[in-house]
Amino acid sequence: MSVTPKRKIILALDIDYFYAQCEEIRHPDLKEKPVVVCVYSGRTETSGAVSTSNYVARKLGVRSGMPIYVAIRLLHDDRDAKFLPLDIEYYDGISERVMETIGRRSNRFEQVSIDEAFLDLTESTPDFRSAETVATEIKQEILEEERLTCTIGVAPNKLLAKMSADVSKPNGLKVLLPSEVKAFLENSLVDKLIGIGPKTSKKLSEQGIETIGQLSNFDEEKLTNKFGKNLGPWLRRLANGIDETPVEGRSVQQVSRIITLKHDASRFDFQDQLESLARSIHDRLQRMNVVGSNIGVVVITKELKTKNRARTLTAPTDSIDHILQVSSELFEGFFEEKENVKVEVRRIGIRVSGLGEWDEKPSTEKNASLTDFLS
Repeated sequence: MSVTPKRKIILALDIDYFYAQCEEIRHPDLKEKPVVVCVYSGRTETSGAVSTSNYVARKLGVRSGMPIYVAIRLLHDDRDAKFLPLDIEYYDGISERVMETIGRRSNRFEQVSIDEAFLDLTESTPDFRSAETVATEIKQEILEEERLTCTIGVAPNKLLAKMSADVSKPNGLKVLLPSEVKAFLENSLVDKLIGIGPKTSKKLSEQGIETIGQLSNFDEEKLTNKFGKNLGPWLRRLANGIDETPVEGRSVQQVSRIITLKHDASRFDFQDQLESLARSIHDRLQRMNVVGSNIGVVVITKELKTKNRARTLTAPTDSIDHILQVSSELFEGFFEEKENVKVEVRRIGIRVSGLGEWDEKPSTEKNASLTDFLS
């Protein structure tokens, strides 16, 4: 007897205007002003291209890939406009924490860029309503932990989830039920399909195809003759909302958690909050049945600068006491460093990496006394 496969539930996440939004977090006074993040070539003060911009600048005509001098010309009359250089190290740190946050939700997690990811919720959620709850919780977590807004689409496959997110920006959430797919696609322009660029869109227009609905009903043989035996049928499948591309799950490389302190700290006086943080890390390691060989701490200052300290262990562990002991020593050491005497810390985190299974993993009780693990 054949078994009908369970309908997939896929979540697509896109952090809104990521680089520019990161800059708004670092410089709150920019929130309502045009912000343009640029890749400067260095040849002149204005040579290079726009990487991204916030929605204030976009409404004034600024677009990604636009020459910087053109963006300057568009915003010439706006004295509040801010042009900033790309700061990948800063953005990477934030992205890493966001991806860790959403990666906890499913074993099938695929990061496709610094600000986009897919989750396969098929096994972890019973239906689309439950998936909507998960999506809402993810948005709230990212907002609380990183002060970032993001847009999420939930649908039966990656194509539709991504399209659902795209039409809901910024700070949106759209759940596309299987019964709604046909109506969702019918009158949308073909260039809204992920994978169809300007050249393909133009060729389709030459065939009288302007909407996804028209493409879905177009003669497949004619499409094959025009676009080839692979591309033609593929275009028609896309137009019918068919996408069997799996979420390429990856093994989790680390477990981390970051929290905001009750008060800015200039010394190690947050032991109580550290204990709950260590327990959270320990609990996840236990659920994953893995141990880690490296324990690190993350410090985010009042100025939103990120600093890391880490220690490699002589043997792996998942012990809450061990995690707490090492992280405490690392935080104490951080504040004792000469350059950190006047640093004010706003957020802290613990990271356990070098993960692996250990068949003869020591019990939690035994680990608690294994101080010889420390290097």
